[in-house]
Amino acid sequence: MTIQYTRPTPEQRQELLKVAGESDRLVRENERKQITTLSRSRTWELERLGLHPIRTKLGVNSVAWLLSDLLWFIYHPTLTQAVSSPRTTSKAQLGAQK
Repeated sequence: MTIQYTRPTPEQRQELLKVAGESDRLVRENERKQITTLSRSRTWELERLGLHPIRTKLGVNSVAWLLSDLLWFIYHPTLTQAVSSPRTTSKAQLGAQK
């Protein structure tokens, strides 16, 4: 069984946003980087592996993520551990972890 990003339930979204004092909204690249501290290329790689929330295409050269998805990604311990140590966690290990 592989580790995969799973979207939060509506109840989990509301709880995360309440704790953060925010409402759900679209987050562009600069703010996404501040929230996750991941580079653009690492984010793209993790999206392809199914470990990061997927982006929503807004236009030809424009993408965004839901704030609640990014908060869930940050506070979900299983994913955060695998993603936060990229040099010690290989792609093969991510696919093989249960």
